[in-house]
Amino acid sequence: DDAICYIQGTLDENYLGKADEEFLKLVDNTAEEIEEIYDESIATEAQFFLDSFVESELSQEEQDRLMEELTAMYRQIYAHSKYTVESASKMDDTTFSVKVTVEPIDIFHLVADELDNGAADELNSRYPDQMTDEEYLAYEVEWVELFMDLTYEKLPELGYLEPSSILVQVALGDDDYWSIPDDDFWAMDALIIDYNL
Repeated sequence: DDAICYIQGTLDENYLGKADEEFLKLVDNTAEEIEEIYDESIATEAQFFLDSFVESELSQEEQDRLMEELTAMYRQIYAHSKYTVESASKMDDTTFSVKVTVEPIDIFHLVADELDNGAADELNSRYPDQMTDEEYLAYEVEWVELFMDLTYEKLPELGYLEPSSILVQVALGDDDYWSIPDDDFWAMDALIIDYNL
């Protein structure tokens, strides 16, 4: 079924950086284009992480360095993505509702537990309560580095939360190309790694 193939392929290209021949033919893409989509997906997640945890204005050099390290980290996390495309129900001639079940990755829960148990105490003790802009920038960068270190440390223990199912709409356009509404894609994306700490 094309709708199921499209959802499976979309998940695989974004989180695992791979695609089978059937999907490549369906979306008229090359393996190189799939790799670009994967790189973009990883970079988006890394940027989201950086924007969430760093308020200070980073130098371009610092920004590039942290982005490179974060993308490497997310590649390793996403390699553990677990999802199943279950079934498709026809809504009309060109629209299907596809059920996807995701097992959210729990890695950041493990990191949060470490932080709750004092993993950041030494870092926090080295900075005053009232910081200058320069100190705060240095603190934020160190904090991101600590978070990455803890993530790598916990990777061997990575597990999953309870499976969560979602219905995703897939439509075949007049141009004969399949698509997912942005809201449905981001709802699916939000399940892959759990950030609700």
